[in-house]
Amino acid sequence: MNNYNVIVASDHKGNKSLTIVKGKLTPEMTNKNNIGSINDPKFEPVMKQLVKLFNQIDIKGGDSSCN
Repeated sequence: MNNYNVIVASDHKGNKSLTIVKGKLTPEMTNKNNIGSINDPKFEPVMKQLVKLFNQIDIKGGDSSCN
């Protein structure tokens, strides 16, 4: 999809992040004061599907791989 990127991150301790970025990932977007969560019940079915897929993927890249 044009202008969108999907980024995954792992600390290799069991913590993973899935981020959909519209445009470019900027330092301001990684500032903990600018990070929030979605609490919209309409998003719950989509989130359940994403969690299911996310738990099945292996994250490769960086210093090592993690699943």
